[in-house]
Amino acid sequence: MAQLPKGHPSYSVVHEFCQSDVLEHWKLCCDRGELLDGLKRHFRVWVPLVFGNSHDSAKEEHLAEKYLFRPMTEFMCGGNPEEVFSQLKNVDTPSQICGHVFKPGEPTYSCRDCANDPTCVFCIDCFQNSSHKQHRYRMNTSGGNGYCDCGDTEAWKVEPFCSLHSSSMEQNDQVNPVDLLPVDLANRASALFLASLQYAIDLLMWKQCVQLPGGLDPEETVPDIHHCMLFNDEVHSYDQVITTLQRAVDCSQREAIDYATIVDREGRSIVKSGTEQECEKAKEIIERNTSRHNSKPLKVLVMHNVVVAHQSFALKLIQWLQNIISKSDGLRRLFCLLSMNAPPKKDLCDAMEIDDVDAPASLMERVLLADTQLWKVVRVKIHQLLMAGALMDQECKKLFAGMFTKCYEQLMKEFCLDDHDHDVSVMSLSVQMFTVPSLARWLITEYNLLHVILQSFLTACKQKKDKDGRLCFDRNDRSPSFKRASYMLYDIKYALLARPVDPEDWSDALRTNFLNGVVSLLELLRVMQGMDGVTRQTGQHLEFEPEWEGAFNLQLKLEDTLVLFTRWCSMDKVVLIEAYKETLEALYHSYETSKKEKGKCEVAGHTTKSMKYDVSNQPISIHLPLTRFLAALHLHLEKFDLTFHSPELMTKKRLDPVDLLEPPLRAQVMIAQTQAGMWRRNGFALLNQIFFYHNVRCRGEMYDRDILMLQIVASLLNPNDFIVHLLNKFNLLHWAKPEYDIPGGQEDSVRQTVMLAEEFLNLLIILLEERYIPGVGSVTQQDVIKREIVHQLCIMPMAHSELAKGLPVDPNSETGMEDVVNEVAEFKKPSSTGKGKYDLKPEYYKMYCPYFYHYTKAEQSKSEEAQRKRKKQAGESQALPPPVPPPLTSQFAAIVNILHCDVMFHIFKMVLTRTAAQRSRSWSEAQFERILYIIGIALHEQKRAFKEGNTSYDFLTKAMKEDGLLSKLQCLVGNQNLNQDPSRDLLAWSLKQFAEVCTLKSEPVCLETLHSLASCTDQKTETERKRKAEMAAKRRARVMAQISKMQRNFIAENSELFDQTSTELKTVTSDMDLGVMVPPTFPVALGPHRSQANVTGPIQATCILCQEEQEISCSGKAMVLAAFVQRSTVLSQSRGKMLDKKDDYDPLFVPVDLFTGTHVSSCGHVMHHDCWQRYFDNVMNKERRRPLRFRQSFSYDIDKMEYLCPLCEGLSNTVIPIVPSLPSLYPAGNKKEVDLRFDDWLDGIEKTVQNSIKEAQDKESEDDFSLFQPCPISTITRMMAESVAKNFQLLWEYVYDDASGHFSEGMREMLKKFARDVYAFGLSVEPDDESPRVSILAWSTCAFTIQSVEQNLRGEGKSLFGSIPTRQADLIGSLVRFAAVCSQVMNPDMVKQNCVRLLSALIPCDSEKVNKGSPCLLDLDMFHFLTIVTMTLPSLYVDQQHCIVNTLPTGDLNNQHAMQLVVTAHIVQILLTFAWDTEESMDVESDSEGEALLKIYLQLQKTAGLTPEKVPSPYQLLQYVRSAVMPFLRCAAILYFHITGVSPPDELHDHFCTKEYEVLCRYLSLPVNMSELFESVGDITTALIKSWCSSKSLRDRLSANSEKIVRYPIVKNDLVPLPVDYSELINKVSTFTCPKSKDSDDSRAPTMCLVCGQMLCSQSYCCQKDLEGSSVGAATEHAYFCGAGTGVFLRVRDCQILLLAGKTKGCFLAPPYLDNYGETDQGLRRGNPLHLCEERYSHLKKLWFTHAIPETIAHNLEFNSSFTTIEWQNL
Repeated sequence: MAQLPKGHPSYSVVHEFCQSDVLEHWKLCCDRGELLDGLKRHFRVWVPLVFGNSHDSAKEEHLAEKYLFRPMTEFMCGGNPEEVFSQLKNVDTPSQICGHVFKPGEPTYSCRDCANDPTCVFCIDCFQNSSHKQHRYRMNTSGGNGYCDCGDTEAWKVEPFCSLHSSSMEQNDQVNPVDLLPVDLANRASALFLASLQYAIDLLMWKQCVQLPGGLDPEETVPDIHHCMLFNDEVHSYDQVITTLQRAVDCSQREAIDYATIVDREGRSIVKSGTEQECEKAKEIIERNTSRHNSKPLKVLVMHNVVVAHQSFALKLIQWLQNIISKSDGLRRLFCLLSMNAPPKKDLCDAMEIDDVDAPASLMERVLLADTQLWKVVRVKIHQLLMAGALMDQECKKLFAGMFTKCYEQLMKEFCLDDHDHDVSVMSLSVQMFTVPSLARWLITEYNLLHVILQSFLTACKQKKDKDGRLCFDRNDRSPSFKRASYMLYDIKYALLARPVDPEDWSDALRTNFLNGVVSLLELLRVMQGMDGVTRQTGQHLEFEPEWEGAFNLQLKLEDTLVLFTRWCSMDKVVLIEAYKETLEALYHSYETSKKEKGKCEVAGHTTKSMKYDVSNQPISIHLPLTRFLAALHLHLEKFDLTFHSPELMTKKRLDPVDLLEPPLRAQVMIAQTQAGMWRRNGFALLNQIFFYHNVRCRGEMYDRDILMLQIVASLLNPNDFIVHLLNKFNLLHWAKPEYDIPGGQEDSVRQTVMLAEEFLNLLIILLEERYIPGVGSVTQQDVIKREIVHQLCIMPMAHSELAKGLPVDPNSETGMEDVVNEVAEFKKPSSTGKGKYDLKPEYYKMYCPYFYHYTKAEQSKSEEAQRKRKKQAGESQALPPPVPPPLTSQFAAIVNILHCDVMFHIFKMVLTRTAAQRSRSWSEAQFERILYIIGIALHEQKRAFKEGNTSYDFLTKAMKEDGLLSKLQCLVGNQNLNQDPSRDLLAWSLKQFAEVCTLKSEPVCLETLHSLASCTDQKTETERKRKAEMAAKRRARVMAQISKMQRNFIAENSELFDQTSTELKTVTSDMDLGVMVPPTFPVALGPHRSQANVTGPIQATCILCQEEQEISCSGKAMVLAAFVQRSTVLSQSRGKMLDKKDDYDPLFVPVDLFTGTHVSSCGHVMHHDCWQRYFDNVMNKERRRPLRFRQSFSYDIDKMEYLCPLCEGLSNTVIPIVPSLPSLYPAGNKKEVDLRFDDWLDGIEKTVQNSIKEAQDKESEDDFSLFQPCPISTITRMMAESVAKNFQLLWEYVYDDASGHFSEGMREMLKKFARDVYAFGLSVEPDDESPRVSILAWSTCAFTIQSVEQNLRGEGKSLFGSIPTRQADLIGSLVRFAAVCSQVMNPDMVKQNCVRLLSALIPCDSEKVNKGSPCLLDLDMFHFLTIVTMTLPSLYVDQQHCIVNTLPTGDLNNQHAMQLVVTAHIVQILLTFAWDTEESMDVESDSEGEALLKIYLQLQKTAGLTPEKVPSPYQLLQYVRSAVMPFLRCAAILYFHITGVSPPDELHDHFCTKEYEVLCRYLSLPVNMSELFESVGDITTALIKSWCSSKSLRDRLSANSEKIVRYPIVKNDLVPLPVDYSELINKVSTFTCPKSKDSDDSRAPTMCLVCGQMLCSQSYCCQKDLEGSSVGAATEHAYFCGAGTGVFLRVRDCQILLLAGKTKGCFLAPPYLDNYGETDQGLRRGNPLHLCEERYSHLKKLWFTHAIPETIAHNLEFNSSFTTIEWQNL
């Protein structure tokens, strides 16, 4: 919508609108065939009025409907549209295709068993209602460019319909839906469709910025308003656009971000409105600022407001057309036929201002060709119109596909020059047509589709050719055009996915055009053949790394295409023959330029001519696609009884087998030389190429095909010639001569030759043994996969994803693993956090081949080590012999002749002779093992030959000759050169195999000799093993004796030191040692009858920095714990409530909803305070010296005083001083116990509070603290009876000490520091030692941390004292003791004032006195109240003139009465907020306690002015009160245990304690019958309770319009529940739209807060917000308000957990969703169905609830360097 600037006139001319007149006028125009002119006359008046003013979107939509769309709809219908559309719908035949158009991010499902290709998908509704739910399926998220294929019989092999669409299977395809339309309606609709589409296309393609097409100029003068329109591209970044806009249009950063977001989402946006000059100036600035560094500037146009208005309407008109054609099948087909039929050329030429020759054939074609000229949102809407129209109608889809193919070359050419993503290009629609099998074959037949696509791609390749005509990629070429052209290769793949299976599927036209495609493919492969050739560097290292990625990227994209072309060729003999001949000819032409000089080579008397080509100094290329394509075709010759020499395959221009051998052999030699270290100077580019050449993603069409071509040539050539060719190319002819072993020459050259010889033998093993290729060996594809799995699992047990990653995938992205894996392996179920693993079944270890050609060198070593270890544990031989290979097919049968040819036997004997030699420079054990391995293969073949009666293969006869192979092997038994068990064992195995083969031969053989040799070898091997074991045992014994002697000598020399050493265990550092013996009497923690404190003696601690051990004391050197303080909302009952006014917040009265708190955690490691200070200063200084730009990339932030624990690297930001147990601090001869009733004590407290509050003189000026001046105790006692006053005074008898101080200076400093840090971090304010809130935060932090621990234990069902880890116990003990003594370093007056202020919340005061800030009783958290009153009450009457040493809480009568007061108030809270659930009522016999509680409940309700709707039963009320008060009692028990040191009862260690309530009451000196707190009390207590219930503030809170009241027991917070099936979550999120989007656009990264469940638009500029002066993403901002800066999120589309802490730190974790194999799937890459793992989610919940998220993030940032580069604040 065009936005008008302020001060500019709008279209204020009022026009009369009469719909009937408009419709009548349109009817007349329609009859004359001039409807477009009639529409234009209407549009030129009303479009500027509706879309040219700055209306809000709702009003604009209303006006557009009233003045534009409603009249058009009624004109077409000729009456009431709703009635007409209903009638049309009734005559429609329900569509058998679902056709649901996917939104971005919506879940899709593809059945892996039944889908014809991976692009065939179901929507969630169809999938849930189909039988495919029980099959193997893949889940993914849609990119938004497709629709559901349910009902499409060509998409699915079986069961194409879900239950929702099954009824529509029977359709009458002969009926044309257009014929079912009323004639007059069809005529009007035809005219309207053509006119409206013509108008929309004209306007959307209009290039004039200030003028309109003919007939649309406004009748009146319009305001001269112009807009600066900024268009989107994919070149410039968000930041560039934002910065430029701020300069150009003088807007704020927020406005610039909004503009940039609209431009990115919609494709264009108005960034400035005003006069033409103002807009031109802005345009100039934008173009200038974005065209720097030779980059293309952003597209900016200055457009008149009227033009923009008409274009906005044209876009809406496209949406209207889509909506209209969806009403009826007839309207849809009518629209499609009209838009695809050719209109008069003159009309189109006039509209497009072009010549007749260039005019498109139809409006639809014009839309296609105009795609790149349109902006993003228009493209998307037009594509949606095409999908809803042409692609949903099967007849029209065929017509559209033909039109699309005809325009394909032009469309692709324009797409390559475009700067928009493929997703918003019309080319993205190709998948909707080319993947339909019948349609794809029809396009190949009729439109030569394959040739069209490949020729288009070859055109794009021209710019990349070098002088030799090969493709050459330049690293500095940043043009994206070739990358965009690669999308054509996907289109080829789509078109080939469904190959003709039956002979009748082939036609002559299909054969001809498919072969045209093959010729085009060969043309492409020819320009790839030999690209990126490399020459060995010999003098110096390569100066610049050559570009290699481009060639491999092209190869990767072609992988599936090559496979599919081969499959098509294999289906028809004629096609195969022609394709084979064309490939041979193409290979011949590619060889024409290379020299073919040949020279004689001789080995063992055998001479042959071999091509002269030295790999070590001539160019070599690893890219040989032509050769490999021929190898792939050759595999299928036998199927049609063809061979390489068949007459049908003869051509004039063809290569002989030796020529075919050269390219793949050169590549293998180059790789072998690289392994030998000859190509080191060629840099990493070559190593990377070799890596990808062997990698599972490329090897299928590279390495595997090269091996196949070598096997093909081996089957065609004389075996002697073949080996000589190999030796020649490996440069091993001299090595194969016996005289090579004579010393001489350079050692480096010999070492390289030895390694090359090993690689040569390795290649021979591969050629002889790798028969698991259908067509080479008699195997099936399942056998191939089975063997791959066996060899992967021979390395180690693997998870499903690891195993799948090592297997190649077919064009349908399937590995075939699931079909066979359970046959060869056993799946072991995963543990709660680990992955499930596949273990190979024992019977399949026999298939292991140590020289398996898909192993890397590292994998080969690992597998050998694993197999030898397995065999050793089983007591088996260490030999790894060759498995029995499958038989070769007839066309490859000749390969085995290599095993018994003369040259091979010469190599056998030569290596064995060198093995037996006393010294040989060219021998290696690896050569010997490989020779034995080849001999083993030969013996396996000999067995097969005997069994099959094949006399042509006679390895044994040659081997048994005198001085032959067998005699050589016999001589090696016991040879000293064979000093490794594997070699000796393999030799023994070989001799046994000879013996077995001899038994199969009919001729008499000396079997006894062979058996004796084999057994002799076994005996010698066993003897050698025993000898080595004995030597090792003796050596160990000598070493142990030597060590023992040294120990004795050391002890003798240092006897005094050992005499002084105590063997007693030291007191453990945790004073929460619950294993100490408990006294036999029941322990009581409070009151005059409290039990004796369990003091275990001085505690020793060792500093982790200096390793010095020291006793914990107050007067000595202070010891500290590393700690982390953080704000927390984990216990919040008011999610989202924030601490707004931090400087004015009073933390004394903690609200019951605990909306925020301060939590402390610790790793438990102890340091001296001065050691820690030095360490911390060093960390700070080191980080401050680091450049500022690098600081944010670390796991801790020095600006927030963060550091890592020196020992465990746990995140910390402060230290807690370790205070000795409080009983040890009480002075000797403590004051006597006093007998004072609760009522009398309460009377004294009331008098103190009431007389300590000053009357307000000036309510405006005086602060809260100045109103509280604690009254001296002498004044209070004068108001009391004498006996009571005496005992009351005894309660507050202080011991004064004029000494210099009870705490050391270091301890006082650490106490102040921790209090200051808790205050600063807890309130997020600057440190202030003088603030009265410092001590309050210290006490509140102690209470909040205890509550967190208690809730966590309660939630996990654990006991209160038996389950707390030592580390946490130490933390709580240190925290409580710190809270108890921190008042010693605070201003005593502030402590007393805080005590009085706190008590004033429960003690009624005179109405004249001011008691500002005291909350209602219902809003107080009573445990915080108890903690603070416990810590401050001992100081209530202290005289500040003296140093007090006994103002510490002791658990005496004061604490008991304070506990009773607070518990009474808490019971009142519980009873007043009781909400009775009638469903839980049950008839149970009541007891006296329940009856008493019910009476109290009714009395309290009456006093508070409440009338219960229904009275609960006494039993129910009793159970409720007990359960509600339990959390408070548990927290109080933890608090007073650490204060008093009285060990808790044994029952509180038991997880299944059934009497926990009674035990807690007795431990805390409370009556088990809570009604006694209200009944057996005096008048003062009764009056106090009554005052609470009758207070105005309480009655107001209980009113109906009050804020939410927290009820008891408070429910433990938890992360939001997640659905079990992850697809439900994806489906839910697919409906989520960006909250900032006007058009409800989908969010790109929807992110769910797991704390509150809110959905956010994360990682997007559109939803960034300002937070504390900086711009942050939606998740960061939400975490600030929801989790006090800490957040736990689930990124739904990425399927990963996001943790955030603050603005700059975060990490990703694996999600709690697992597949059936116990694995996560971040990014949904594998697509396996995911289900919620409760154990993992529970672990995540625990991380959150135990406040471990910052520490988890810190650890992840430390160990994952990729996280440090992420701008977490933008998420």
